[in-house]
Amino acid sequence: MDTYPDMVSFSILKNARQAKDLAYKALKKAKDGELEEARRLLSISDAACSAAQQAETELLTFDMTGREHVREHSRDHLMSSILATELVHEMVEKSHSEND
Repeated sequence: MDTYPDMVSFSILKNARQAKDLAYKALKKAKDGELEEARRLLSISDAACSAAQQAETELLTFDMTGREHVREHSRDHLMSSILATELVHEMVEKSHSEND
C-alpha cells in the first residue's frame, strides 16, 4: 500500500467520497431553502471532484498491474461522485427557479 499508484488511488477515493457527501449536503440545504449555502457546498464538491479527476489522470499513466481492484474501486467512487454532483447541481438550480 505504500506505492505511488496506491496513494493516488486512495486520493481518488478520498476526494470522490468528499465530493459526493458535499453534494448531498448541498441538496439538503437546497430542500431547506438555503440556496446560497447549497451553492457554496457544491463549489467545494466541484473542487474535490476535480482533484479526484486529476488524480485519476495521473493514475492512468501507471501500469495497471498489481492492485487493480483498489484502482477500479477508486474509479467507481469517482464516477458516482461526478454523477451525484451533477444531479444535485440540477436539483439546486431547479429549486432556485421554483423559489423565484
